[in-house]
Amino acid sequence: MRGYRFFEEYRDDTMQASSGNVIAVNLGAGSFVQHGGVCYRAVVPAPQRGVPNSPVTMSLFNAEYLGTRCRHVSEATARKIHPKLFEFLEGLA
Repeated sequence: MRGYRFFEEYRDDTMQASSGNVIAVNLGAGSFVQHGGVCYRAVVPAPQRGVPNSPVTMSLFNAEYLGTRCRHVSEATARKIHPKLFEFLEGLA
């Protein structure tokens, strides 16, 4: 997916247990500073995040969270972890 970078989300700061979800950050849209930090436009798991392969929604996303609760993964790995994310992204194209 051109323009996106993928991050596997973990259940806590120790990053030992995956949530079974991926966050897709839209790097093509750039970043901006908002109260609380640097933000990106992203496709993120819907509020029921604890469920693997959750439905997703578009959101503004604080980049600090990526450093504390997520790890960068390849698109191929992201597709295996979170197929619903790619159904959504492909629907945008």
